[in-house]
Amino acid sequence: MKLEKFIYNILQSRSKSLLVYLIALVLFILSIAMFPTEIIKAKMLPSKDSNTFSVYVDLKDGSSKVQTKEVTRCISKNLQKNELVTNISVFIGEGQPLDFAALVKQSALKDKQSQAEIMVNIKKAQERDITSYNLISNIRENIQKNCSLYDANIKFIELPAGPPVLASIVAEIYGGETFESRREFSKKIAKILKDQSTLVDIDIMADKDYIKYQLELDNNKIIKSGVSLEQIKNILYLAYEGMEVSVVNENNAENQIPIFLRLDDSRLLEDSSKESLENKLQNLKVVNNQGLMINIASFITIKEVIKEPTLTSKNLKMMINVIAETDKDSQIYPLLDARKQMFDELSNDYKISKTNMLNLSFIDKNTNEKFDLIFDGELKVTIDTFIDLGGAFIIALVLIFFLMVMYYKSFALSGGIVLSSFISIVGVIFAHVIMDMMTNDTFYLTATSLIGFIGLIGINSRNSTLIIDFSKQLVIEKNLSINQAIAKATATRSKPIILTVLTMVFASSLLATDAVFGGLGVALIGGTLISYIVSMFFVPVIIKNQLHKILN
Repeated sequence: MKLEKFIYNILQSRSKSLLVYLIALVLFILSIAMFPTEIIKAKMLPSKDSNTFSVYVDLKDGSSKVQTKEVTRCISKNLQKNELVTNISVFIGEGQPLDFAALVKQSALKDKQSQAEIMVNIKKAQERDITSYNLISNIRENIQKNCSLYDANIKFIELPAGPPVLASIVAEIYGGETFESRREFSKKIAKILKDQSTLVDIDIMADKDYIKYQLELDNNKIIKSGVSLEQIKNILYLAYEGMEVSVVNENNAENQIPIFLRLDDSRLLEDSSKESLENKLQNLKVVNNQGLMINIASFITIKEVIKEPTLTSKNLKMMINVIAETDKDSQIYPLLDARKQMFDELSNDYKISKTNMLNLSFIDKNTNEKFDLIFDGELKVTIDTFIDLGGAFIIALVLIFFLMVMYYKSFALSGGIVLSSFISIVGVIFAHVIMDMMTNDTFYLTATSLIGFIGLIGINSRNSTLIIDFSKQLVIEKNLSINQAIAKATATRSKPIILTVLTMVFASSLLATDAVFGGLGVALIGGTLISYIVSMFFVPVIIKNQLHKILN
């Protein structure tokens, strides 16, 4: 057999055996080098192609519903120009009916006039030749550029394909002696995140200072005028907020029908100025106990006050979230660039130290205020998942190693089997590179890819075991030399091994194009193909000397 002769020549020649080691080493180094060079990128899960997405609109606190409507109207008009958009629903002052994204992104908490949510439905995947996340990437810049009126923050929210998180990158900022100092530091972090080309929809989840008007009643004047204090309060509330004043009972109605009373649109202010509010109050009058009409404005003093910010805490510590989404990129790469920029730009004003993993600590050189920056969101879930799967992979290697030690009574031979299994990572990584070249989008090394690689360890170990056991049998029963036995065993077992490999490749090809499990399919295809090459050439060379020892 040609294969048997070819393998035997390799085993007989020391230089050819060393060449096999060298080729395996070079391929392994090249595959590992693809991570720092970003030829292959890692991500928890790829983006999900969906038939719907949302647009979150946040104006400055204190903005009116009229201003919010103007922004949402601009966004809706731009969306309607896209032929892939089928219908749009706008919710002002509230979030849309809860979906999976809304449950984790705090949509249910929207209750301000300055907030709105737009639900956008697009054509089904079969009727369009672009994915939803690519469509969002294409329209985001134009809408944010043309519709960010009144400093509105416009964010595009996709249905998450993976973990339920607030955002792709969440920078939790703790510390600072006051809310204001913490917010100022958050602005510096947000500015650095905005400088990253693949980070979008950056938002600081902290209230901005704005002026509100506080109405103070002059109790002495009210009492002297013969008007009840409670009467003044009720009139003001009835005019602007409204209340139920009575009910209607009807035979066909299951419940009482409330009568809600409030002034019509004449109560609305022309603008946000103090003068406009004073003019509206001049129109409200009340009757005193002597039957005289008295202007309510004469009892009221209007004061300008700064709105107290809403404070956020986690684990009983005050904090501010700075969130960001990625635009067709993994979270880790722009974050690493942002961390480097933080060291470059903030080191003059702050003492910066690394705390845990990617987290940082900042101490202001002038005030000695300390700020802790902790990264959360999908980024943290991705890192934790890869660490856990990496640990599972190492445990699997160790268990297989000790199992082989118990079976062969040889640490060296067992180490060779484990090493040959580990070399199959070359196939996994190169398969992802090839798939990335074949697809329009970036094909990431995902969590499912690592699951596939863990599953490959058993397959590769079985191939090695077949060759070793058959080689031992040929030496004992046929009195062949070690090299002859290994060459013959490898050639003989090549057919059942390749049939197993092809079965795995054909079955895994059904998964290769799946959005979530594509990484698993590609890992199994690339890993099993390279495992065949490893079994045919690397395993015979690596077990040659060790097999000689256990047989003698």
